[in-house]
Amino acid sequence: MAKIKILWINDKADFTGGCESYIYHTAAHLAERGYVNTMIYDVDGWTEPKFTKVFEAAFPRVLLARQIAEIDPDIIYVHRLTGKKAIQELLQTGKPVIRFFHDHKLFCLREHKYKTISLKTCTMPTGLRCYPCLGFIHRSEGILPFKFASLSKLQAEQRINKKLAGFVVASDYMKDHLIDHGFAADKIKVIPLYSWKEPENMPVTDGNYLLYAGQILRGKGIDKLIEAMSRLESNIPLLIAGSSRQMDEYQQLCRSAGLEDRITFLGHVEQAKLQELYRNCTCVIMPSRVPETFGLSGLEAMSWSKPVIATNVGGIGQWLKNEKNGFLVFPNDGKYLAFIIDELLSDRERAKNMGKQGYKMYKKNFTAVRHLDSLQQYFEQIIKGSKL
Repeated sequence: MAKIKILWINDKADFTGGCESYIYHTAAHLAERGYVNTMIYDVDGWTEPKFTKVFEAAFPRVLLARQIAEIDPDIIYVHRLTGKKAIQELLQTGKPVIRFFHDHKLFCLREHKYKTISLKTCTMPTGLRCYPCLGFIHRSEGILPFKFASLSKLQAEQRINKKLAGFVVASDYMKDHLIDHGFAADKIKVIPLYSWKEPENMPVTDGNYLLYAGQILRGKGIDKLIEAMSRLESNIPLLIAGSSRQMDEYQQLCRSAGLEDRITFLGHVEQAKLQELYRNCTCVIMPSRVPETFGLSGLEAMSWSKPVIATNVGGIGQWLKNEKNGFLVFPNDGKYLAFIIDELLSDRERAKNMGKQGYKMYKKNFTAVRHLDSLQQYFEQIIKGSKL
């Protein structure tokens, strides 16, 4: 049987986020299964040699249609790719194209799915209701300090994406969100994510600290986590692993609340160190107001037998079951978040059992093998359908 050739398309060829980590690890796993992986990426930005090394070949995007003709893939797997023109070029090649939706960029004028003024979580499809939200106003580094996003342009891009052969999402929430935007339900495949790194054979300990791991953004609810820390009866410390241009703002918020001795901002943390933080923490906190498409930090916690406290938004309910492997809480509610953290800390044996339950759920439903088996079957289904 001839090896199946996959062409991966993404705007970045670097370890910039969860999307890119998914591409890197999944391509490596599929190569072990005999697939031939090639990548095309945008010319802007840094190209990381370690990232591209996992592919048989990797090329900057120049003349997309000609490049695809020369590569002659059996299937094209799109991740982040912006613009109608690029999607139209893919459709014109006649190759089967599927797309993994990692975020809400195609489904929100402000890209983050929470309201600009009230900061409330939004799950509504794009439409005229988006204008009162003011999410169409973006910051700009040009002559003017702002620019405007176009609803009609966004909807036109949605329409052309609907013509692709199939779509992969990590949660039932994201499938429903695509359906709400008019995407065909029978084209959408839910394949939950997996932890990039299997836990090593090391003892799991309780180092008596809370852990947040992710981007330091307003949409992630860091402000509410800081508020919760100010309300805790316990004096347990919090470690925040991640960085962004908003980090200074939240460090100042900590100082204003008198929490600089209890909240430590670690900045960007390398993968080995991050795994150590998961292994030794008491609990992982995910206070997002953005409806997460999945919430990978939760799986990392579960893989180390740690309980999770997370807001009940987006796809988090795909893996977090309230009072089984942690707690689901309301978004934008620092007081309630503090109450739940104190409840978990009041019974460490219960917290430990929640972590064990989470590990069992992880091993049953969220391993790399399970994801790859489903993805492989979907590839074969799409390729076979394109040849009928």
